[in-house]
Amino acid sequence: MYHLGEVLIRRQQEKLIRSVRKFVSRGQPYIIMDFPSTKDPGHNASWLGLVKVLHEVTGRQPVLTGASAKSIDDVKSTPGDAPIFICGWSDFGDGQLGRDDIRFRLACRYPDRTIVQMPQTIDFANEALLEYAKRTIGRHRKFFFMARDEQSFGLAKANFDCDVEAGPDTAFGIGPLKPFDADPLRVLYVMQPFGEDDVDIAEARAIADGPLTNWINGPDSLARMRKSSVVKAAMRRGFSRSEMMAQHREDVAARYVDYGVKMLSGAQRIITNRLHGHILCLLLNKPHVAVARNGSRLHDAISSWASDSPLVEKATNAGELLAAMSRLPYEMNGTWYKASRPMDLSPSLPARDLVAHPSIV
Repeated sequence: MYHLGEVLIRRQQEKLIRSVRKFVSRGQPYIIMDFPSTKDPGHNASWLGLVKVLHEVTGRQPVLTGASAKSIDDVKSTPGDAPIFICGWSDFGDGQLGRDDIRFRLACRYPDRTIVQMPQTIDFANEALLEYAKRTIGRHRKFFFMARDEQSFGLAKANFDCDVEAGPDTAFGIGPLKPFDADPLRVLYVMQPFGEDDVDIAEARAIADGPLTNWINGPDSLARMRKSSVVKAAMRRGFSRSEMMAQHREDVAARYVDYGVKMLSGAQRIITNRLHGHILCLLLNKPHVAVARNGSRLHDAISSWASDSPLVEKATNAGELLAAMSRLPYEMNGTWYKASRPMDLSPSLPARDLVAHPSIV
């Protein structure tokens, strides 16, 4: 079946590769920090995509991967020219200090290291956290920040004394995915309640019925060390503990991504209020509706990086769901249709880059 999202995905992969090449070259050592602390397939997709992009650029595995405070100390034993890439699976400044600490502590501990915050949403809980981030980043001499939506880009440009760039979420680095064999399902909701101002899930399901998953509670067994990871590392001549841990974390991320893909595979239509739900739908060639309030970061990110994709439609409330679903394409006998007519599948899509408002630059 023709993959309606393939051209767009390749475009985002190329964007990520160009961005990474500014900081690391073929054969150069590098570090990846902030391995996801959750079992969320989307968060793990950001890690897995970043691993794939960095391997594509350097042709090698990271010399260190980290997720905890101890990992910060381990950076001392790595080559001095190894830049630190921080995975953008969580929101920067989201008020959960445990997550933010690894970023700020790296900046304070290694002022001479190149530190690259990969594409991320910025959402500070209060002014005090924002001021702390401004001071910490401002003191660092080689901190680079990448934002994955226009609002975050503007906030970073206005507040952070460092180079700021727009970039898609690193989950795009995984590339197109194939669904698993699964029982067919007309509609699937991949949603999580975020707050009182968000779309009412119960109201949405009353309009278009379907099972609901927030998919964040995968089995703990997927995170266990397996012999296969040790064998893979050894085949790459990675015999050190750090090299085996890097392979283990890559494999864990791949397992949780597969866990999410299996959930999505049977659905003909997916309704989601999650950014990574949207991205995995694109990778899987799944038509979907992204439901979020007006001005949301989800819709902002879609407008920035997937506005020309026929696979996604936006809705701002439950009442818009049916109309949005009716605009999605559907496949029949290997042919894609939209509004009951065969789609004209152009070999390329117009490039749409995130452009900051002139007043911000």
